[in-house]
Amino acid sequence: MTATDSIIIDGYDLADESTRLAFPDHVVCGRSLNRGTATAARATDHTGTESTKDEHTRAIFPNTIGSDSPVIDLSYPVAGMFVASAGGTYLDLYQAVAQKLLDEHHPVFERTIALLTEHSLAFRREINTDDYLTFSTPIEGLHTSQELAALVNGLTAECFPASGGFKTFFSNSGAESGEAAIKLGQLHAYRRFLRKYDHDVLARVMTDLDIALLPGFDDDTSLPDPIYADYPFVTIGCSRAFHGRTLGVLNLTRSKKTQRVGYGMGRWFRHIPFNGESDDLASLLDTRPITEILDAPGGVSAVVAAGKVPVDLCAQFALEVYQGEGGYRIAKRDWLREIAATCEAHGILLGADEVQSFGRTGRLYAIEHYGVEPDILWMAKAAVCGFTVARADLADDCHVGWHSNTFGGGKLFDVNMAYATIDTLVNYEDPLFLGRTYLENAAIKGTYMRSQLAELSARHSDIFPDFSGLGCMWGLTVQCREEIIATGWKMGLKLLGCGPSGEFARLRILLLADVLTREIDEAIAALDRVFTAVEERHPDI
Repeated sequence: MTATDSIIIDGYDLADESTRLAFPDHVVCGRSLNRGTATAARATDHTGTESTKDEHTRAIFPNTIGSDSPVIDLSYPVAGMFVASAGGTYLDLYQAVAQKLLDEHHPVFERTIALLTEHSLAFRREINTDDYLTFSTPIEGLHTSQELAALVNGLTAECFPASGGFKTFFSNSGAESGEAAIKLGQLHAYRRFLRKYDHDVLARVMTDLDIALLPGFDDDTSLPDPIYADYPFVTIGCSRAFHGRTLGVLNLTRSKKTQRVGYGMGRWFRHIPFNGESDDLASLLDTRPITEILDAPGGVSAVVAAGKVPVDLCAQFALEVYQGEGGYRIAKRDWLREIAATCEAHGILLGADEVQSFGRTGRLYAIEHYGVEPDILWMAKAAVCGFTVARADLADDCHVGWHSNTFGGGKLFDVNMAYATIDTLVNYEDPLFLGRTYLENAAIKGTYMRSQLAELSARHSDIFPDFSGLGCMWGLTVQCREEIIATGWKMGLKLLGCGPSGEFARLRILLLADVLTREIDEAIAALDRVFTAVEERHPDI
């Protein structure tokens, strides 16, 4: 797009936005960067980085970082999606794997940090799973954990009005919020089973599956329930899913070999193809009452051995509507709506992992685009804290101590930065965007990004044949992925792959929710240069 072009999306003139760009210079260690004028250029030379990599390797266990990963100099300034470096300014299309959602210099963030510092609360760490936290003298602009939860619960109820309201559990990370979601689903299935049947029927199921009572709890009178060595309540996920690397959510993760090799898995997890057949979930279920199954030849064990799931033992169907590590793939509308209908018909909870997609698709949650209502959602990354947000009535199934953690929503810095991020995302009407919110901006810029990627793909159809996405979250199908990433880093783009490797593989492109039109233009122009450079090295493509 040139300065003379007039592209209007939902009444918003993208070209006119350039007349309102007035950003301060951001200076770090004497180096200056301005979001309104920065240009993506050669990002770095790779000299002098080996000592940093060696220091990292000596001190830190192996994780997901590879030897070809970029070395980021923290003593250079950041402005919007631009980052200065020793070799020039680069455009960050990585965004710390979806952790960054808004310009880190947003005035609301700066005001929040100033208030926390002024009132000596930046380092206050309480434990909101053990203590009730309050401000007896309110401090305008600062918030408690329950105020943050109330904000998220209210926004979620607006998104899904038939739910009857929501409650939140706080944690540190996406994996941990997913762990809480799995536990909540299984606990609900246990309580639901006992409401429908009783302990005698449960004992019959346990005997049929050769699950014994767990010794050592005879003196514990905190709950009346007998404790079994295992509980056969099944959680169903999708192929290529990524829900984290801790052992609980790892049962649902099916993205890459490296995430699974060597780890023992639980028995009560199943998978169906992502975007498979509409009846894949329904065909997995045995819908007979559990008492009928128990009375039939072979009982429950025969059903399980046949690869089926008794519907009375099915706790939750969990999915990423927008798969992350699995390749930035989006659920098909008809498939997901049929899955949701099957869950509703049989009383199975529908869980949505929004760890990467929260706030990025032009809606608060990606699943909103499908017109279905989940029972449980979980997010982290851009949300600052980990959140497990679930139908409020599910709390009735939770005894005291069902789950807890060290964080517990008690770090005042994290809680208030999360509040500032989410409230700003939804409610801040930015004059730069003529009073539109950042969710509205993400939707508008997503439409523009789609048109620009389509033109880019037409120019480079062999090396870049396909793409998909929503709002500020895009997956690109490319040839020579690793070479494109390496070339991008040398030419002013920070890129990251996702999904399986192969002749054609996926790149992820992440934009800020307050992304500027000029930042999209810079990204497209830089991708054009990168694709051209790789094509010139591979004339046979």
